[in-house]
Amino acid sequence: MAQPSAACKRALADATALCPNRNRESDGLMGDGAHQQRKSDHNDGNAFDLTHDPASGIDCNYFAKLALLDFRVSYVIWNRQIYNTDMGEQGWRPYSGSNGHTRHMHVSVKAALRDIGSPWPWASLES
Repeated sequence: MAQPSAACKRALADATALCPNRNRESDGLMGDGAHQQRKSDHNDGNAFDLTHDPASGIDCNYFAKLALLDFRVSYVIWNRQIYNTDMGEQGWRPYSGSNGHTRHMHVSVKAALRDIGSPWPWASLES
């Protein structure tokens, strides 16, 4: 059975260290029943969801841009848009999946880099 990657666990841990009182309602690592019915990086432990909570310091408008600075990232979905690092020249594009990702951002990491548990770009921010 798949386990959450070190990279994904570290991402959420770094966000919590920065903003310990943040809302975690839409956080996620492993795929739930709905994810298990389709292809999802969550099912392999190679994705995380970070709850949008600007009042507590986690503004996904900013954190999505920070995530794209990380070499482990494959793609980010946030607020009905997707950015695939392999198609960076296209920038942010409309995302039309059934979940618009307006309450959280989704970040998928490259499977080959999943075990790298180094800090995320937000780890060095001051709260």
